[in-house]
Amino acid sequence: MNTALIVSRLVYYAFQCDDGHIVCNFCFAKVSNKCPGPGCDLPIGNKRCFAMERVLESAFVPCQNTEFGCTKSVSYEKVSSHEKECNYSQCSCPNLECNYTGSYNIIYGHFMRHHLYNSTIISSKWGYSTVDVLINIKEKVSVLWESRQKLLFVVQCFKERHGVYVTVRRIAPPASEFKKFSYRLSYSIDGHNVTYESPEVKRLLEVNSQIPDDSFMFVPNCLLHGEMLELKLGIKKLKQK
Repeated sequence: MNTALIVSRLVYYAFQCDDGHIVCNFCFAKVSNKCPGPGCDLPIGNKRCFAMERVLESAFVPCQNTEFGCTKSVSYEKVSSHEKECNYSQCSCPNLECNYTGSYNIIYGHFMRHHLYNSTIISSKWGYSTVDVLINIKEKVSVLWESRQKLLFVVQCFKERHGVYVTVRRIAPPASEFKKFSYRLSYSIDGHNVTYESPEVKRLLEVNSQIPDDSFMFVPNCLLHGEMLELKLGIKKLKQK
């Protein structure tokens, strides 16, 4: 069996030309329907190779987090779902001045050892009991932690031309099996109030500078006094379906 290109991970489809050269669907996007086999320029993409697809479906591969401690091997079709929920997924420290990365199940311990002085504790009662959050708009990030379940939350602000976007994220893989939370943010100044309630706290592996498309509170410039935002934040655990 002549295989034109190496079959990549997470591949479910295989195509072949009339001479039997095989290309996976990942590589197929790169070859412009022309077989990349040695000395072959036949069209490729109209004929599936079901035998190779069955081979792929039956193959088991180690999790990409093996080097970090995960011992699971899963079939190709389950690789994507497993790696979304793997406790050994690599998370970046939410402290922007720190370059540490580590598995989800140890990132909390790292943060508590090295950055506890620059963070805020939150209640584990999860009933929208509020905590005061003071965040410097220029510093962009304030980290909150909960000790019972060892959770890290990040309040981020993004200064734009007309005001500041504020959002809350949780440092965790995006898997559905992880506990879900909602949050409520409020900001008050000079008799004016801005409040936002999010249906769910989004999860991320690394704090980034991308302005959120949804799930944020917006504070216009006319309500900003100086570089500090004094917020009230409540986080509530959602019931698992």
